Formats: sequence, structure tokens, C-alpha cells
Amino acid sequence: MGEFNQAKYIQNFQKEHYDRLNIQVPKGQKAVIEAHWKKKGYKSLNAYVNELIRRDMAGAESGRVNLVGNVITGSNCISIKNNSDNDGK
Repeated sequence: MGEFNQAKYIQNFQKEHYDRLNIQVPKGQKAVIEAHWKKKGYKSLNAYVNELIRRDMAGAESGRVNLVGNVITGSNCISIKNNSDNDGK
């Protein structure tokens, strides 16, 4: 038998137990978002996003997220504005 490959084991475990989501944000917002989730005390961006989704899906008013045009709003959210031209919406 070959040697145990921990990296491959972890990769296979994650593939079997988790779905992967990729998001895009306007240029420059990644650093703003990172500073925000750290300030809020989350251990990771993943933990922050999962909590926002859980609260929103549960209907908790304190975590409600609203999307209006290119701005994300909510009592526990930051605003993200896309400065690009969006005439096509």
C-alpha cells in the first residue's frame, strides 16, 4: 500500500461533504469585506457568509440582506457599490 496522503484525503472529504460556491465582488471590495468580517469577530469569510445566509433564510430581521441594484444593505451588512456602467442591468 502507498503512503497516506493527507492533502488528498482532505480534498476528497471536502468534495464529498461540501458544495463549493464562488462569488465575485467589485474590484477593491475584497479588502473592505475582509476587514468587516474580522471586525465583527468571525473566524473566516466562509463563517461570515454562512451566518448571513442562515439568518436570511431563517428570516431573522437582524441578519436580513437586501439587494437593491448594485448595493447590498441590511442591519449587519456593509454597502458594496459597483462603479461600472450598468445601463444593461
